[in-house]
Amino acid sequence: MLNLKDILNGISSESKKMEWGNMKITIAKELDKTQDVLFLGLFEEDKDNGKSFSKELAEEVEEAMTRKAFSRKFGEMYGTKVSSHPYKKVVVTGLGEKKDFSVEKVRQALGKMVTATKGWSFSSFCTNVVEKVKTGADAELLGRAAAEGLLLANYNFNKYLAKDKQEKKKPLSMVSLQWNGGNDFSEGLKVGRVVVEATNWVRDLVNEPANVVNSEYMEKMAKQVASQYGSVKLKVLNKAELEKEGMGSLLGVNAGSQNPPKLLVLEYTGSKKGKYTAFLGKGITFDSGGYNLKPTKYIEDMKTDMAGAAAVMAAVKVAAELKIKKNLLGVMPLCENMVDATAQHPGDIVRAYNGKTIEIGNTDAEGRLVLCDALAYTEAKYAPEVMIDLATLTGACVVALGYYAAGVMGTDTELLGKLKDAGEVSGDRVWELPFFEEYQDWMDGSISDLNNISTKGKGYEAGSITAGVFLAKFVEKAKWAHVDIAGSAYWMVDGAYLSKGATGSGVRLLSYYLMGNQEKE
Repeated sequence: MLNLKDILNGISSESKKMEWGNMKITIAKELDKTQDVLFLGLFEEDKDNGKSFSKELAEEVEEAMTRKAFSRKFGEMYGTKVSSHPYKKVVVTGLGEKKDFSVEKVRQALGKMVTATKGWSFSSFCTNVVEKVKTGADAELLGRAAAEGLLLANYNFNKYLAKDKQEKKKPLSMVSLQWNGGNDFSEGLKVGRVVVEATNWVRDLVNEPANVVNSEYMEKMAKQVASQYGSVKLKVLNKAELEKEGMGSLLGVNAGSQNPPKLLVLEYTGSKKGKYTAFLGKGITFDSGGYNLKPTKYIEDMKTDMAGAAAVMAAVKVAAELKIKKNLLGVMPLCENMVDATAQHPGDIVRAYNGKTIEIGNTDAEGRLVLCDALAYTEAKYAPEVMIDLATLTGACVVALGYYAAGVMGTDTELLGKLKDAGEVSGDRVWELPFFEEYQDWMDGSISDLNNISTKGKGYEAGSITAGVFLAKFVEKAKWAHVDIAGSAYWMVDGAYLSKGATGSGVRLLSYYLMGNQEKE
């Protein structure tokens, strides 16, 4: 169980500098009659159908259930016609069976309420949902989930819309949660708010177009994080330093771009002892595919290919804000994969930081080329105990898992278990892909040490796994895991509390992982 009290005690005094969003979340012992909408949650076991609120409501709900207009199944909503109340609207919402309710269901239930309230053009609501589920629940974790469900669902990216359209997409201003428990719930709300604001910060970065977000813009964001917290330092390797270090793999990807390549290292000191944990994020600010040009319907969203780097930067931000007892590196290789006369060709051979040669079998398999240099450099320079990389790496992972989980693989069973646990409790889930011995030579080259695409079979089989195999060749001693967020970072459908577009995938995963694995001092 995560020790959220310790985490809360560590929240930085600099928290006032964080962007806290525009939703006020209040806690009240009774349902707040000043809010626009009331959502009354009903479990399958609640046979009184809300009679404690009013006899009129219970009778209407029973009648609606008789004609199958409503059931108490999770997620169903029914707008009542009862008039004996001060609210503009009273909605009964199904919570399903008590035994099936979880912190993830809390996120989903509250997220659906936010979306519904915005859809009705109201600005606030109150609900009894967290009060109903408090028995037997971890109150701090419940508070965290509540903050996440509310604030993730309240997110809008509308800065490029005309003013009248922005008005139609206004976020909620207030939510009141009925709660008659102790202070642990409100403490969890505070911690959850730190995590979710960092997540929404990433969503802004990923939703921005590529003519705004390039390597220099990302460096500007990293400088802001470093200047905000005394515990964070920034190291920047520009093109000349990358050349000096021998990062030919990263430099090859950027060869066709007018924007400069960079390697950013955010170093957070949160412990007096213990080795580094390194998070590494793929930072391709636009991926054209290079000479293996991406086709229409695939190239349009390639501004999102820096989502891994953005998530890593936000995880450092969370660690500093919560004063996590861990020494952390956030490593971000940044460049563009573009096409011009200087761009690398299929068939070129580059030499990576660790001296291994790589034949370019496909210029669109570029993410592994920037990450491999970053992995080898980080291990050589900092000797981290753990390295976890995040990348929108393969379309194969989208095909395999869709949007609702990232693929994870690696060389350390214990580390993979911790990431899976962090994913389950945070709702930012991962699904382990096999890393069998039989795969380990599938990226071997014929005229070079490695090829950046599989040399076995037809070349596309097990695409997510073979990409991970390639990365593993650049890790020697550290416990390592690779997280492929290609599907989870950018959704093409709306979810219960995440809308279409950037999701901030990886931020909650890494934050929960850090909070559950702090150094004992």
